[in-house]
Amino acid sequence: MVWHLLRNRLPTRDNLVQRGILLPTDGTCVTGCDVLESTTHLFLHCDTFSELWSSVRFWLGIYSVPSGELRHHFTQFTKMTGMPRSSHLFLTIIWFATVWVIWKEQNNCVIQNATTTTYLLLEKVKLNSFLWLKSKQAALVYSYTNWWKHPLLCMGLF
Repeated sequence: MVWHLLRNRLPTRDNLVQRGILLPTDGTCVTGCDVLESTTHLFLHCDTFSELWSSVRFWLGIYSVPSGELRHHFTQFTKMTGMPRSSHLFLTIIWFATVWVIWKEQNNCVIQNATTTTYLLLEKVKLNSFLWLKSKQAALVYSYTNWWKHPLLCMGLF
């Protein structure tokens, strides 16, 4: 999914309009913000999901100005300046979990006409990232509660 995202190959509404699957009048963002739904808009600039990125950074205790382009955002987030190299895997998985949650929520909006809160989306990011890290490194010794409360400590940064 991330490979497709970074190459603008996801079936966002602008891509579906380009392919003739949707009419140009049906290309606006599913969250109702009346902007053309492109990958950059959906994953970075849409009010609903940009708030999620702010919440993820707050949860991590990382304060930065997000990039306006997906590839730069990925690089900036996963290779935070000043963070040790050992944190890159953790941050990459958190970035993957965040874009996965955004994509799943976009699909829920389209298919089920469902909406949710930033808080619930953040909880999904925390849970997915924890489960993915656990599956990647079975020897992780921290619990979900520790991950939920102190992610940087779990990364060995404090």
